[in-house]
Amino acid sequence: MTEPSPSHEAAVRSRLKPPPNPLRMLVSPLGWGAVAYCATAIVGGGLALIAGILGLLVLPLVAWATANMEAYRLRLLRLHRPGPLPSGPLRHPWDTTGLREGNLAVWGIAVLFGLVDLLPGAFLVTLVLGITSALVSRIGQPVTSDALLALLGLLVILIAGLYVAWALASVQAILIEDLIRPKAELREQVDQLTTSRRELVDVFAAERRRIERDLHDGAQQHLVLLGMKLGEAEYALEGGRPEAVREALASAHSSMEAAMTSLRDTVRGIHPQILTDRGLADAVRELAGRQPVPVSVTITGLREPPEQLALAAYYLVSEAFTNAVKHAQATTMTVRVAQSDQLQVEVYDDGRGGAVVRPGHGLSGMIERVQAFGGGCWVSSPAGGPTIIRASFPHPGR
Repeated sequence: MTEPSPSHEAAVRSRLKPPPNPLRMLVSPLGWGAVAYCATAIVGGGLALIAGILGLLVLPLVAWATANMEAYRLRLLRLHRPGPLPSGPLRHPWDTTGLREGNLAVWGIAVLFGLVDLLPGAFLVTLVLGITSALVSRIGQPVTSDALLALLGLLVILIAGLYVAWALASVQAILIEDLIRPKAELREQVDQLTTSRRELVDVFAAERRRIERDLHDGAQQHLVLLGMKLGEAEYALEGGRPEAVREALASAHSSMEAAMTSLRDTVRGIHPQILTDRGLADAVRELAGRQPVPVSVTITGLREPPEQLALAAYYLVSEAFTNAVKHAQATTMTVRVAQSDQLQVEVYDDGRGGAVVRPGHGLSGMIERVQAFGGGCWVSSPAGGPTIIRASFPHPGR
């Protein structure tokens, strides 16, 4: 079982902490939520026990249903409800998948606490109903000291009962939550990684199409023009026209330079050489210098990230620049890079905003690249601007 994080433990303890004044327990949602939790634990535990005994062959289905019921009941104590365990429906009532992920242990705890909650619950309910009926029967009669003592006793029993319910409910909820939460979190991470992998495949396909388009529209066109000019030079040479040969060769030379420039731009889009030679900081500064609008660059920290991590950060900045100039019509941009325990990147532009993350598009691919390294990416782009993109990459081994 994975250990819960300190922040999660603190959040659970904070939600289950009773009020310091015992009288406030009478109006506390936690107290009456604990009563509802214990009451449903008695009913649910009894049903789980009966179902487990009568339907021994379908115990996997009973355990699976009990685990999901217990996960849902955590809401009574204002605790987060994990998703269903396991994810997806069972193939048949005796499918052993229903016993996995701690479901059988949850079923056992539900049955145990159903029996444990029954004894004090029945005792306290009997006392409260008895005193309440005695007080109701005295309505219309003169108030006596016995009636006041009975009312005070009812108040004390109610407060004590709420604390007993709180203690029983807290113990059961912590055990149930500790069994269910790690499996639910792991499943959510697996689902997220599956989705990220699927979207990354789409992003790589789109990137391949971009490279093909750049080669077709850029270098290929210049190479075709180069062939045509060399053909003109050959024809002029056969006709004895040296000036025409010189002009055709000069034009061919220009086409060759244009083709080389286009190829360099395409290769730079695949993997910038400056990133390998001089690191992320210089690569970002060089990228900012090639933008058609002013860009302010702030680099802090000296911890150079691994090459693949730096490449993901570089692509994020490049994509943010492209969106700001091409779509948001920005006039100024700012990029901040912090190279410390975590690699943090922030890109700001004063454009018109309204950027939307759509699967298969640039922003989606940018976020998926960050998530592939276990990081997080946030996009804020209200209509009218500005647009702020923040990303955080954990360094390997941390």
